[in-house]
Amino acid sequence: MSSLTRASLNGGVTRGMKVVPLTGLVKLAVPALFISSLPRNAIGFSFERGRFGAFCGGLLFAASILIAFILAREVGIILALTLAMWLMGGSSVLMIYNATARSLAFVKPICAGCRLRPLIEEHEAIHLGGVVEDGVVWREMKKRHSWESLSLDGDPNICSFCPIPKRLKED
Repeated sequence: MSSLTRASLNGGVTRGMKVVPLTGLVKLAVPALFISSLPRNAIGFSFERGRFGAFCGGLLFAASILIAFILAREVGIILALTLAMWLMGGSSVLMIYNATARSLAFVKPICAGCRLRPLIEEHEAIHLGGVVEDGVVWREMKKRHSWESLSLDGDPNICSFCPIPKRLKED
């Protein structure tokens, strides 16, 4: 299986999930994504889903408003609300959206065109499905894919920092 297609790769694991390239504009809109994308081998990101995600998103939203009201005396309510919503509110809205609507995941721009993107999406979909521990996700991924089946040996089109080939090659 040298060419990966979404349908043949994951059999619908990522159905209903929207994947957005993590551009500078997206990171500017949601500063938490900038911090999440700092590690070089972090190629895919998603926020918590389900009841816990909704709870955390709601809590973060409430904290944003509380911080804005605390800062209001110093900088005014409009600026305080704007700052609080920009710094923390965007993350909270994405967490609530992820918990109540369609799943949303982000990939680094360099990974958006990679032939392994379907694996990145599948990895994030498994996390969004409720599997928190990365080791468990990789065990599941290894059941479906292997170094040999994906023809990863010597592929110059895969970034040197990509963790997927390394993780699939591990025993």
